[in-house]
Amino acid sequence: MNNKNVAGIARLVKEKRVLKNYTQQELAEATGISLRSIQRIENAEVSPRVYTLKILTEYLDFTIEQDEQISIPVKAKLSLQQKNILSVGVAALMFLLGGAYIFQSPTFPQGAFELFLYIAAFVGIYTIFMFRLWRN
Repeated sequence: MNNKNVAGIARLVKEKRVLKNYTQQELAEATGISLRSIQRIENAEVSPRVYTLKILTEYLDFTIEQDEQISIPVKAKLSLQQKNILSVGVAALMFLLGGAYIFQSPTFPQGAFELFLYIAAFVGIYTIFMFRLWRN
């Protein structure tokens, strides 16, 4: 975020906290955000994380849209090309690391069962990664 956004958020958080008659300590205890973090946010020393900002907006009952000068950047999504590159790269990396593990061990796999468990783990981990990558 730019300095204008940080200052706007700082001003808004402090205004709403004072309006509700909370001290910084009371706000910190009520929200689970550290006192130092509240102080740094209100002094515009840091840009609050989205999760922290969400907690503050819910607890202090305000929205960022109330202040047109503040804009929260949206997390950029990966392009199709980037997802394809990541898919192939992760598969190649897992294959090479898996091969290195097999070749360094003189006794692995001792049988077909161990080999199938190893392959199942490989496919499972890759599937979870691909699901998380492609669900957006």
